[in-house]
Amino acid sequence: MKVAVFIDNSNVFKSISRIKRSSDAFWPSLYDPLFLSQKLAGNNRELVSVNFYCTLPPITMLQEGENMVKKHNTSKKYYSVIEKMPLVEVKYGELAGPRKDLKEKNLDTQLTADVIVGAASGKYDVAIIVSNDGDYVSAVEAVKQFGIKVEVVFFKDGLSMALRRACDLTRRVRRSYFKLLDLYKFKG
Repeated sequence: MKVAVFIDNSNVFKSISRIKRSSDAFWPSLYDPLFLSQKLAGNNRELVSVNFYCTLPPITMLQEGENMVKKHNTSKKYYSVIEKMPLVEVKYGELAGPRKDLKEKNLDTQLTADVIVGAASGKYDVAIIVSNDGDYVSAVEAVKQFGIKVEVVFFKDGLSMALRRACDLTRRVRRSYFKLLDLYKFKG
């Protein structure tokens, strides 16, 4: 079976940040999405694509002190390393709104479109969505009309019940699925 993984990194990053603050500081925020996807696909299925949805850090971070400049540059390096990984396609959304209340735009829409187009073109047999976000219920229902199995991988205490009901399989993430990405492994 061919597997495509769709990672809502914004949702993942927020969930990991919450876990790190409340109970387990050892979760890596700058995780390896290819490693995660390989774990989710397992040994008996073929991983054919990893779709990673994120937003670049706001340029305003560069004006907020040395610590924020470092975070901004680390985030950019992180995404540039992921762009070089085999099987991984990075899709960027935008940030909009007032400086203190920025909202991500066009991430859920891109993921939804990609999961449906991939299913319609027969690129995969199983879609794995990594997110707690209930906004994907319509995409899951559409994809299943093509005979595609849909799995959702979620974080504790956050999965939308509608998304849980729509998917064929639900799995809670484990820390063992997340490995710190070596930002200096890939040159460039």
